[in-house]
Amino acid sequence: ARAPVDIDFVDQLSLGMISVSAYLENERSADLRSEYVRGRSVPLIGANPTHDQLCMRLARALRARLNEGEHRLYRPTVKLHIRDGRDERYYYPDLQIAEADTWEHPDYLERPVLLVEVFTAADEARIRREKLPAYLGIQSLQELVLIGVDPPTAEVYRRGDGWTIHEVGASGTLRLETIDAEIGLSGLFAASRS
Repeated sequence: ARAPVDIDFVDQLSLGMISVSAYLENERSADLRSEYVRGRSVPLIGANPTHDQLCMRLARALRARLNEGEHRLYRPTVKLHIRDGRDERYYYPDLQIAEADTWEHPDYLERPVLLVEVFTAADEARIRREKLPAYLGIQSLQELVLIGVDPPTAEVYRRGDGWTIHEVGASGTLRLETIDAEIGLSGLFAASRS
């Protein structure tokens, strides 16, 4: 059975703006997930099979290389909360890694050390324009990985004195210093297309 719709939430949607509390309450029972950006609820578009398979293979590869006592891997069912002054956002990154002892809230994470977004041509512009700057502003974040599905590419944003970008081709190796891991992209891309 479908959860009843919160009338207050629907009223706020008709005005185009909703409160954080209304958004979080609705997300707990919604059939379809949405992200929250500057007072607006943004519905998530469905992932295509290639995107989905790539995320699952990458999650398996990351989990195999994690020290569970130090880090935890979270799939896109867990929200990420970002607050910068009055700007408040909730996103569902494709994959998140956080230190094992940093779970602060039952509904979301706030201090990831590594984020992964896999994108297609349909959502690349939004990820680069909106999410990339928001993610790079997270104080705890050490690495951000953007993976393009077509053509197959990857970029690793790594924090040092500033942010550096490391581009990786489809046959290259993804080096993740945060968790001391290396993952060959050719296997991930080839397997996700079959």
